[in-house]
Amino acid sequence: FFFFGLPGSMLLRTALCRSTSAGARSLHTALLRRAPRAAPLLRAAPSRASGTFHHVKEADNLEETPFEFDEEAEKEIAFTLNKYPDTLQGRQSGIMPLLWIVQAQLDRAHATIKADNPRGAMAFPKSQGGGGWVPLAAMHKIAERLGCSHMDVYEVATFFTMYNREKRGRFHIMLCATTPCMVCGAYDIMHTIEKHLGIKAGETTADGEFTLTEVECLGACVNAPMVQVNDMFFENLTTESTVELLDNLKAEDLPISPPVSPRI
Repeated sequence: FFFFGLPGSMLLRTALCRSTSAGARSLHTALLRRAPRAAPLLRAAPSRASGTFHHVKEADNLEETPFEFDEEAEKEIAFTLNKYPDTLQGRQSGIMPLLWIVQAQLDRAHATIKADNPRGAMAFPKSQGGGGWVPLAAMHKIAERLGCSHMDVYEVATFFTMYNREKRGRFHIMLCATTPCMVCGAYDIMHTIEKHLGIKAGETTADGEFTLTEVECLGACVNAPMVQVNDMFFENLTTESTVELLDNLKAEDLPISPPVSPRI
């Protein structure tokens, strides 16, 4: 059986490996006898097949790492929770927006991207969350604020890829590689970024400035290929304009004009 796209044997193996009860061990043995093809999964160490929902301990992402909501986040939380009934189920509806509020709070570079928005485009005066992340300690703060369990928050944070559970670089480059961007040269743009920054997709530069992530459709197919940097879209890219964009981001003091197709 499958659960959220994961093999049931994987989930069962993880649960059984963490249990110390005699009944669980007996069931584990019976499963190995009856389902020999599942044996490698059932015998594996839990971390080997735990997937992206497994928390990786890092120095700045531990349960005891200090985290507090800032003043702006507190205002957003108060506004958000007023939308829901003051019941446990009602407050749990706030898990998704509170996770995003945390991610916006921890976007370290929004104010440094001095983008000249094209005519008619909406400006973002504050972070929309694209460049931030949600540490474990923040998840626990959310659970404490809403009166729910840690697991209630984990279930949401690990299911949706929009939540970054690992620290990103100051500039989080999300490169769209879905079909329209792909046929227009998205992988040429990716290879240009990788070469210029000295990293591969999924990695962060040693100085903590840039993280490169391959993502699915960002809804700007008409101006492919494109990337999203934190909250800003940069469209109709070429290899040359991509290098210029990266250099401008790092320089900080230069205005950045998003390359946009003349069709807009």
